Amino acid sequence: MENNKTYTSRTERKKFEEEIKNKQIEKEKDMEEKRKELKNILFDDDKKNIYKNPRKQKNEENKIQNEEIKKPKAANAFLSVTLVASIALFIFLILDSTNRIDQIYQIINAFLILIITLSFIISFKKSFFKNKSVPTVITSLLVLGTIAFNGLYMTNVINLPTQSFLPDFESENLTKAINWTEENNIKTSQNFEYSDTTQKYSVISQSKKPETLTKNINKVDFIVSNGPDYNKEVILADMTGWNVDDVVKFTQENFLNSVTINFEENESVKKDTIISQSKTGTIKRNDPIVFTASLGNKDSLSPITLKDLKNESLLKASVYLGRNGVLYELKYEFSNTVEKGHVIKTSPKKGTTVNPDELVTLTISKGKEIKMPNLKNKTMSYVTKWMVENNLQINYFDKYDNEIKSGRVIESNYKEGDIIEEGTIIDVTFSKGPLVMKKFENINDFKSWADTNGIKYEIKEEFNDEFEKDKIIKTSIEEGKKINLEETITVYVSKGKAVTIPNFNGMTKNEAKKECDRLGIKCTFKEEYSTKSSGKVINQSVAEGTQVSEGDSIVITIATNKKTSNSNKTSNSSSSSGSNNSGSSGGSTSRPVTPSTPPKTFNNIYIQSGWVNGEANPTGNCNKIKAGIQEQTSNKVNITCSYKASTEGRGTGKLHENSPYQTNKSYSFTEGKTYTFILVS
Repeated sequence: MENNKTYTSRTERKKFEEEIKNKQIEKEKDMEEKRKELKNILFDDDKKNIYKNPRKQKNEENKIQNEEIKKPKAANAFLSVTLVASIALFIFLILDSTNRIDQIYQIINAFLILIITLSFIISFKKSFFKNKSVPTVITSLLVLGTIAFNGLYMTNVINLPTQSFLPDFESENLTKAINWTEENNIKTSQNFEYSDTTQKYSVISQSKKPETLTKNINKVDFIVSNGPDYNKEVILADMTGWNVDDVVKFTQENFLNSVTINFEENESVKKDTIISQSKTGTIKRNDPIVFTASLGNKDSLSPITLKDLKNESLLKASVYLGRNGVLYELKYEFSNTVEKGHVIKTSPKKGTTVNPDELVTLTISKGKEIKMPNLKNKTMSYVTKWMVENNLQINYFDKYDNEIKSGRVIESNYKEGDIIEEGTIIDVTFSKGPLVMKKFENINDFKSWADTNGIKYEIKEEFNDEFEKDKIIKTSIEEGKKINLEETITVYVSKGKAVTIPNFNGMTKNEAKKECDRLGIKCTFKEEYSTKSSGKVINQSVAEGTQVSEGDSIVITIATNKKTSNSNKTSNSSSSSGSNNSGSSGGSTSRPVTPSTPPKTFNNIYIQSGWVNGEANPTGNCNKIKAGIQEQTSNKVNITCSYKASTEGRGTGKLHENSPYQTNKSYSFTEGKTYTFILVS
């Protein structure tokens, strides 16, 4: 109907259409509101009134938003803890890296951990509030990069600089260890021990753990193998009936180094069977032992084609020839390539047909031909390396020297240019530097020091009010000055305060006692029959005007008119101990008569291994033994030392195997007796 309406103009028509359109939109909005109300009524009774009240709706929306903001609080707390922990770990790793070999590697990992933690926190914030994923991707790449870096480092694809550290020298040659200590300017010492399992001159153990940083090391002590102990005792069973090859194997396994195996014809015993031996039971490894083996029927022996015996040991080569009935003679030559005691060559040569009873010459190596170098002024490390490289034995000695620097060679028992063999024992004396005058308070300490170091001295006594008796006043060489071992040192010793002896004649005993106490001298009284005044002093052992030391003793004679057997008895005003000294006026003092006491004996005195387990210094170790024993006994126990080379290979400065006193044992010592310890020179 409305559509059939007649419009007077286009404008009117357009206006009419717009009104219809607006009404339609309003109608649809109204329908939408009704649908929402219906939906709220049907499905959400709790919120059915929200949309009826716009203000309430706004409050509800704010409440929901606030709840959404509160949600990441727990996550933020964990992120904060993670950040603090990673920073603490970073600081720890940086500080700890200073004591790590792989310092650079640890520092890089510390920074990677901190960067990954920071990246993770940033990516969480960005993704949660701004829905951005780029930080998360970056964090993932950092994690993958860290894993890849560690994998490449652990597989040695990546190499990083490391801090200098102590290698593991166990079983390594001593020369290698010494070279390392010299390169790193680290002090070292070597103690040699016998070992059946570690090759000679190889390191058995070291005082510092491997991989200890060089900067944390001042000195490294090495225990070095001296090879098998050929003086060690072993049990040698009766090997009669053994096969020759089994005997050879036994001698090698037990380091028997002086074994000879002879062969003789014997048709009743199977060939290569031991018939007899020269020794059984407890023997030393270097004891000569002779085995006799059966050659069987000599007529059954055949010619042999001589095999190559070069580098075979003398024992094995002699057994090979002997079991085939071939005779041999020995020649010795130096060799730079063949080990000492092994075959250099044979005559005739290998491949030659040799008949039984034919003679073969074995040329045996004496080892390298060693030309003695000039060792003077060389260091101990140089001598030790030279010893190892040439398979020599060194006896270390030391003494004071005013010209040669401490720790350097003064002399040896071989001169430059001498030709020596491997295994030669060489005595090398090292300098302890100049002997310097020390400060001593009492004469006993000086005497001990001077006697130990072979210093000549004379003692001059004089009275002195400032120094106690037996204290040193001065010496002819000032403290700190170098000492020439050829000159004599004069030591001035105090006799204590001088006391002038008065004239006691005519005094009573009590008066004499008081005078003795006043002067500080010890007076011993005796009675003697006299027609003079009874009870008065008639004689004194030290003349009037004589000077004596305070504390010295004199004997005073008191007159008595009684003739009895006890008229010569003595009495003391104080203890009669003390020393007697000649007076300056020419008079002399006499010792009081004292009953003799038996010397004291000290039992169960333990000889400590620590006294001789330090430096290879025989003289110094002797002093330690003396001081250690006298500390437990008294100065009246006399300790002396003698020095002798060891036949068992004991280290220099150790107690000799023939010493009557050994470490870790207890002995008795008596005053007045002398006890001699033997140390290895």
